Amino acid sequence: MRSLLKFLLLSATIIGLAYVGACAYTRDRTDQFSQALGQYNFLVKKEARYVKIDNAKGRDEDGYGNYNYNLASYDADGDEHPIQFTGMGKLKQDHYLEVTTKGAYVYTYKEVFKKDMPNNVYDKLNN
Repeated sequence: MRSLLKFLLLSATIIGLAYVGACAYTRDRTDQFSQALGQYNFLVKKEARYVKIDNAKGRDEDGYGNYNYNLASYDADGDEHPIQFTGMGKLKQDHYLEVTTKGAYVYTYKEVFKKDMPNNVYDKLNN
């Protein structure tokens, strides 16, 4: 009984450390593994991030008009995070988007205006 308890405790510790390590590894990464882990990670909350569209950083990789964007985004506190998402077509140059994310995973995006963004975020997007 005692050896079973030690085994369970050791297993839980190893799994917990691997989970925390994976979360630390995927922070501010945009690859598919990071997006999948962010989507299902119960420790990561959904948050809004803001981006300014730069079509020079978007590419039509699939040939169907869906553009993949790799941009810098800012959260409500003004902290910068890289972000990768697919737009349904070529998005309008220099427009602002509010992107709902959970870690690196992007749920939705919508166009926003200056009045809908925190002032510090708007200033950083325009520098």
